[in-house]
Amino acid sequence: MFISKKINSMLKYIGLAVVRRSTVERFLEINNTDFLDKKHKIIEDRIERLGKDFSSFENNILRHQIAEKWSIVDYFSRNFNDPNRLCSCPLCGFSAKINALKQFTSNCIFGGGVLVRYQCQNCDLIFGPDKMLDLSPLELSGDYEWHYKVYKEGDSTSQEIRAFHALNPSKSGIYLNYGAGAWSKSVQVLRNEGWNVMAYEPHGSAQENSNYVISSSEDLKKIKFDGIFSNNVLEHLRYPIDELVFMRGIIKPGGRMSHATPCFEYLYEHTRFHLFFYLGRSRALLAEKSNLNIVDFILDGEFMCSLYEEKRI
Repeated sequence: MFISKKINSMLKYIGLAVVRRSTVERFLEINNTDFLDKKHKIIEDRIERLGKDFSSFENNILRHQIAEKWSIVDYFSRNFNDPNRLCSCPLCGFSAKINALKQFTSNCIFGGGVLVRYQCQNCDLIFGPDKMLDLSPLELSGDYEWHYKVYKEGDSTSQEIRAFHALNPSKSGIYLNYGAGAWSKSVQVLRNEGWNVMAYEPHGSAQENSNYVISSSEDLKKIKFDGIFSNNVLEHLRYPIDELVFMRGIIKPGGRMSHATPCFEYLYEHTRFHLFFYLGRSRALLAEKSNLNIVDFILDGEFMCSLYEEKRI
């Protein structure tokens, strides 16, 4: 090594020939390593900052795309919708002209534009916005996928655990968190406590590579559960009667369901993904049409939980 030879020659010149060549080389190796490590750290820090900057830029672009999409939809809705057209309640089928129904207007905090909902005169259900109800199942699922690329839901672990315990569960039973999502740790917490709990999340936002997470309804049909629980799910279901009937079909005889949501009242309306608010008579009607009985209803502030069991002949 040229540099080490030069330094060794200098050491000999000043009478320090006792310093061995290997010692000098080791000194240079350590200092060169430190220098390279510092360089690598600087480069890594810069790459990390660039990655964060790019991620932030990408998120802003996606948010802009989402907002622009719904802005265009809102433009056509304002200018081409007939205010005298008939509107049918998705739950009871009651029909009336749009301008005869009570209207609720808000704005989506997730870039979804204006949200216009209507209340059914017959069953009290608040439903909408139309622009979400008009989406096909594939389109609605796609909108969720885009949403989860840039937005995160709040942690609902405590409410989900509370909905689970409302089932009065048994350690020998098997239970399902329906619509578990990735933002809740309830399944992990409950499993760590010794409960046999599984998760179902069809939109790909739940934990991956886990043997207790199910993303396919076909796989779900292969299992029978002692109980099903959810939090902030009923208001998202495009066809809630069909979904409750499906859930009823994967519960063992005598099993129960526990569904909690503040949307048993008109709360948290500033998101386009909340399609239904089950006010007044609509709660009982939802259960009746799903061939379920409401066996209890818990009301504690914003924690509202309805417990169901299958109707017995």
